[in-house]
Amino acid sequence: MKLPRWHLRTSLTLLLVAASAIAMLIAFALLLAYYQPRLAAQTRDDLGKKSVDLARRSETVLSVLQGQLELVASSLADRQSIDPQRQLNLLIRQAAFSAVYHLDPSGKVIHAAVSDGERKQAAELIGNDLANDRLRRQVMQRLSTVWSDKYLSPVSQRMTVAIGVWTGKDVLIGEIPLAYILETITESSNPSAWAIWVTDGYGDILADSEHSERVGVVNLASQPIFVKVQGMPQAIGEGSFEGKRYDMAAARSERMNWYFIVRSPAGLDSPPLRTAVGLGLTALVSLMLLSLLFAPLWAARTAQPINAIAERARKLTEGHPEGDWPRSSVIELNQLSSDLEHMAAAIREREQELEIIFESSPVSLLLTDPFPSFAFAKANAATLRLFGYPREELIGRNGAQLGFWKDPADRNRMLAQLHENQAAQLEAWLRRRDGSEFLGMIQARTVLMGGGMRTIWSAEDITELRHIEREVRELNVELEARVQKRTEELRAANTALSTTVEHLQMAQTELVRSEKLASLGSLVAGVAHELNTPIGNGVMAVSTLRGALKTFRERSAEGLKRSLLDSFVESVDTGSLIAERNLERAAELVTSFKQVAADQTTSQRRAFCLDEVVHEIALTLGPSLRHSVAQLNVDIPEGIRMESYPGPLGQIIANLITNATIHAFTDRQQGQIRIVALASDQQVQIWVGDDGVGIPANLLPRIFDPFVTSRMGRGGTGLGLHIAHNIAQNVLGGRISATSVEGSGTVFELEIPLVAPQPAEA
Repeated sequence: MKLPRWHLRTSLTLLLVAASAIAMLIAFALLLAYYQPRLAAQTRDDLGKKSVDLARRSETVLSVLQGQLELVASSLADRQSIDPQRQLNLLIRQAAFSAVYHLDPSGKVIHAAVSDGERKQAAELIGNDLANDRLRRQVMQRLSTVWSDKYLSPVSQRMTVAIGVWTGKDVLIGEIPLAYILETITESSNPSAWAIWVTDGYGDILADSEHSERVGVVNLASQPIFVKVQGMPQAIGEGSFEGKRYDMAAARSERMNWYFIVRSPAGLDSPPLRTAVGLGLTALVSLMLLSLLFAPLWAARTAQPINAIAERARKLTEGHPEGDWPRSSVIELNQLSSDLEHMAAAIREREQELEIIFESSPVSLLLTDPFPSFAFAKANAATLRLFGYPREELIGRNGAQLGFWKDPADRNRMLAQLHENQAAQLEAWLRRRDGSEFLGMIQARTVLMGGGMRTIWSAEDITELRHIEREVRELNVELEARVQKRTEELRAANTALSTTVEHLQMAQTELVRSEKLASLGSLVAGVAHELNTPIGNGVMAVSTLRGALKTFRERSAEGLKRSLLDSFVESVDTGSLIAERNLERAAELVTSFKQVAADQTTSQRRAFCLDEVVHEIALTLGPSLRHSVAQLNVDIPEGIRMESYPGPLGQIIANLITNATIHAFTDRQQGQIRIVALASDQQVQIWVGDDGVGIPANLLPRIFDPFVTSRMGRGGTGLGLHIAHNIAQNVLGGRISATSVEGSGTVFELEIPLVAPQPAEA
C-alpha cells in the first residue's frame, strides 16, 4: 500500500493541531470530571434553598389571603353595618379568590360572590345546600380556619384550593384557583431552569409549572423525595420522572400541609453542566481556531531550517560542496546539520582518496556511461598516456567514435560478453591518436554506480610482453636444436677427449692448489668487508663459471677436445669451490638474520624475549646505520617475556629507526638513537627517541595520517608511520604516540600488552 506523502509544513501543522486538540480535549474532560460532581452538589443545594423559599413565600402569600378572609369572617360575626355581599365582592375583585360564599349553620349559601369567568353566577349559588361539604364539616368540627388539600369547586366544578373560616356560628369559604398558586410560584422562581410541583399531604399535584394537565391527576406519593421529606421540614435527593433523572429538593409547609418540590434535570441534562459544556466547547473551538491560525506559522518556522538543510544536501549531491551548513535555534537540528556536514566532509575525503587511486593507477582505467552509448565519462592519466588523447577529446565520446578498435568486431564481442555476463576480457589490437597500433589486454565490468549501471574499463599494452613470449618460444626451439647438435658433436668427440683426461687431471690439481691460495687471500680480505665481500666473491665466482661455460660452448662448437673439456671441468671445480667458501662465510652473518626474516615474513604469534627481538632488528639494520651519522643505543632489560607478534613489532621498531636515520639528522654530523623499554604487570612501554631536528609543529598532529611526509616528491611515501600506527592498534592491541620539540628531537612511545589480544574470528 502506498503511503500518503505530505509536505513537512503540512505534517507539522496537522501534528500541532492534533496535539492541541487532544490536549484541550483531555483538559476539558478532566475539568468536566472535576466540576460535574460539584455542579450537581451546587444544583441540589440551590434546589433545597429554592424549595424552602417557595414554601416560605407561598405561606406568606396565602397567609395574607387567609387573613383577608378571616377579617371578613370577623366582621360577619360581629354583625357590623357593612354589607356582607359588598365585602365578598371586594375580595373577588382582588383577583386572588375565584369564589367566596357564606354558609349558615345549616349549610345553605346565604351570601356569595364569584369572579366573572365562572359559569355560575352568585345568584344561582345562593340557596344551595352545602351541608355535606367536607371542608365545612372540618371547620365545624375544629371551629377554626382549615385549608383544604384539593377542593372540587361547587361553582366551577374544577379543582381548587379552599380556605374555610369559622365566623363564630357559621362558615365562610373562599376558593383560590390553582392558576393563582401557579402564578405565585412562577413569580418567585426561574421556570426556564427548574420545574416546580406543589402537592397536598397525600402527594396529589396542586400546581405544576411545566404541565397543568398533571394537576389533580398525577400523584407523587411514591417519589423517593416525597417519602424522604415526610416528618422533615426539607429533603434533597434524586429521582426519576417520566423516564428522566432529576435532582430534587422538597420543603413542607407546616401551616398548609403542602409540599413544594423543585426539580432540575440531572447528569448531562443538568442546565449548569450544559452551560459549562457549552462554554467549554466554545473555548475549545476558539482555541482550535487559534491553533489553526498559528500552527501553520509555527510549522513554517520549524520547517524552515529543515528545508534549508535539505536544500544544502541537495546542492551537495549536485556537485556544489561549497557553502556553510545552516544552523538554527533547535539543538537537534544543529546536531543534524553538523552530522551531515561531517558526513559530507568524510565523503569528500573518500572521494579524493578514490580519485587519487584512480588517477595514480599505472593501468589505464576508464568509466563509461550506460548502454547503449558507452561514452567515456572519466579517464585517468595512464589512459591519456596510453592512447595519446587529451582528456577533453575523450570525455563524451566512445571508443568507436575515436577509432580505438582496429577491428570493430572486437568491440562487438566485448559488448556481447558484457551484456551476457556483466564482465568481459579480450586481447585486441587498438589504435592510438597518432595512428600507431598496439596489442592490448582489455577488461570490463558493469557495476551499479550513482543510481545507474556504469562500465569500468581497463586497458594494458601487452605488445612487448607478447613479443618477448614469442622470442622465448623461438629461443627454446632453437636451444633444443643446438643442444641436440652439440650432443652429437660431444658423442663424436668423446674418443678424442679420452686421450687428454690424464693431462686435464694434472692441470686440475695444479689449478685447485692455486685457487686455494687465492681463496685464502680473499677470505682474509672478506673479514674486513663483512658480508659484502663474501657475497661479491660468490657472485664473481658464479660469473666466472658462466664465462667459462660460455667459452666452453663457443669453443666446443668448433670441436670438442680433451684439453678443452679438462680445462672446463677444472674451471667449474675451482669456481664452485670459491662460491662455496664465500657463501659459508656469509652464512655466519645470515644465521643471525634468520629469525628476523622469519618473523617479518610470517606475522606468527609466539612467545619471545623483547631484548632478543630488538637486538636482532638492530643487527639487521647495522649496515645501513654504519652509513648514517646516527649511533643506535639499546637499553632494554632482560627477562621481558611477551606472547605477541614479533614480526609486526619488529616492523614498527625498524620503521621508527629508519625514519629517524632519514629525517632526524639532516645537516647534522652526528646523532643518537636510543631504544628504552619498561614493563609493568600487563603492559610494556617502548620509547624510540632521537636528538635530531624534530618534527614541524604543523605536521605533528597528522604524522600518523597516510601520505603525510616532509619528503614528498623526494622519495618519501608518507606511509611508514601510518603502517606503524595501524599495526600497534589493530595487531598488537596497543597505541603509539609522538612528542617532539623542533631542534631538540622526537620521542615515539609504543604501549602494548605483554599478551596480545586474540584476533577476531572471521
